[in-house]
Amino acid sequence: MAHTKQTIFINAPLEKVFRYTINPENWAHFYNNLASPKKIDGNGEVGTVVEAEYAIMGMHFPETIQVTECEITDTTAKWTGMMSGSFNARQSSYYVTRDSGTELSFEIESYIPDDLFGKITDRIIYERLSRNSAAHTLENIKAICESSD
Repeated sequence: MAHTKQTIFINAPLEKVFRYTINPENWAHFYNNLASPKKIDGNGEVGTVVEAEYAIMGMHFPETIQVTECEITDTTAKWTGMMSGSFNARQSSYYVTRDSGTELSFEIESYIPDDLFGKITDRIIYERLSRNSAAHTLENIKAICESSD
């Protein structure tokens, strides 16, 4: 299992960041290595199912993402999606109102089958790539949410 958790401050209201990031139409715009969805059933809330491809080192893997948690209050929010297909992962986003903006934490636990490691890389390199991907994803969200109205 590879595990990564990263946090970033976004100078935008929590609700704006949350609504933008849960919308599956937006996922390929900010989620590093995720291709545009082939099929979307839902709007990002619990029960939404999305079929897309995820790329690792130039190889594309079909994945299904199912939203299992999606809740928001005035000061916090949480979203969780489960990926299944070529590999399994759980991605959770935690949103907290901070200093007139949003602190967004992005946590991913991925389970890559051993037979895929021979095709893509070894575990240590995969874990580093996963951390880099999470950092790029958060930077993309920050850039988009801070620059849009």
